[in-house]
Amino acid sequence: MLSGSDLSRLVERAREAGELDARVRSLLPEGLGEHVTGAAFHQAEGEVVVLVDSAAWASRIRFHAPELVAQLAPRYDGAVTRVRVKVRPA
Repeated sequence: MLSGSDLSRLVERAREAGELDARVRSLLPEGLGEHVTGAAFHQAEGEVVVLVDSAAWASRIRFHAPELVAQLAPRYDGAVTRVRVKVRPA
């Protein structure tokens, strides 16, 4: 059973993931963001994982990974050093 603090941590992480997902979508060129199915920040690795709906779109979004790192790093005090794109169909 979840304690109150566990539940609030879970809710906070879900909120942060939703904000990151929206931010990644907004930073991508028009038409690409709609293929993002989620995003998560793995602080220990300095990595943002972007989930997309197909391999074809993953390839196109990988092309924008350096720009995403540059734009996301300031939001996380420079902790973002890499963007990894994975396929996870919706």
